[in-house]
Amino acid sequence: MLTGGPFDSQRWRTAYELGRAALSDDHDVTFFHYLDGIYVPIDGQEFPDGSTEGLYGDMPTEKFQELIEAGAEVICCGLCIDARGIDPDTAYPEGIEVGLLSDLADLLGEADRVISL
Repeated sequence: MLTGGPFDSQRWRTAYELGRAALSDDHDVTFFHYLDGIYVPIDGQEFPDGSTEGLYGDMPTEKFQELIEAGAEVICCGLCIDARGIDPDTAYPEGIEVGLLSDLADLLGEADRVISL
């Protein structure tokens, strides 16, 4: 579960690295983006100067697209999306799902391990 935004900390990067490592060991990986974490996979991210490459390389959305291509599931909280006025049909790249807290409850009940960042 990822609750932090893409530019307020490196939590997204930690989540990405953990997911990448788990996928490379053939584990199933599901991310639930909650609160400001729903901003992490938004398409078209850039810095105020218009650049798209930060201190640590690619933008968060590009890194999560890599995880999706490697088999991870990425779900963003629909209530959080609505509360922030985001249109999921235009804001997210293909492969990002929208879910509800009941989906999170199901994921938590099925998971072997849960990490919250």
